[in-house]
Amino acid sequence: MHLSEYGPFANVVAIAGFLVATFGILLLKALGRMNRWTWLAGSDQAPGFLVAGGARILAVALMAMTYVTIDAKNYLWFGGSAIIFGIIGFYMVARFDKLRKLYVLQVPLVGPGGSPLLNKKGKPTFASVVIATEDKMRDQAKQALAAARQKSGGVSIGQFMSGYGATKVNDPEALWDRPVLVENSTKLTRTLMYLTLCGVMALFVASFAIDVYMRKAK
Repeated sequence: MHLSEYGPFANVVAIAGFLVATFGILLLKALGRMNRWTWLAGSDQAPGFLVAGGARILAVALMAMTYVTIDAKNYLWFGGSAIIFGIIGFYMVARFDKLRKLYVLQVPLVGPGGSPLLNKKGKPTFASVVIATEDKMRDQAKQALAAARQKSGGVSIGQFMSGYGATKVNDPEALWDRPVLVENSTKLTRTLMYLTLCGVMALFVASFAIDVYMRKAK
């Protein structure tokens, strides 16, 4: 029984599965699960369905366009586009890593009395929050940070944030205006969407180009 009997996408799905299995170390282990990435951007600000859903909506439209336009005469162009998607995806991984290091800070989780919350192994637990750069701090917070550094020496943003704020500890909104934090969170989310889209399309277009080539060679 031939795979084509299961529908027009059967061969493409089979080839895509082969590519995922072959390049799993590069694709799956490098990117990881989507909830791993969205957690870094802040799950409350960038839920997984926004990142994955937005990318998939556009990916479906591009897949449909690929399906109705690819043939034995132009499949090499689609193979080239798969390479371009891969290059852009590589760039997006590097860009997200840079944004993560700039705008995502791990802060310790503490209880009502200020004591650190421990996991089952007795180690302190942390959460990731979106922050901004020092030059975008509120004037009052910037002055307080300068005073803390003058008094205690090299005080990091994380150390300063853990003791600053009227209502709760480790609150980024005590240091930065909310629109600034939302802008940085949006940058992270948008980069994740581009990264997801490029990964899906590179895999799909490459699979389709290989399928057309195999059919042509018969």
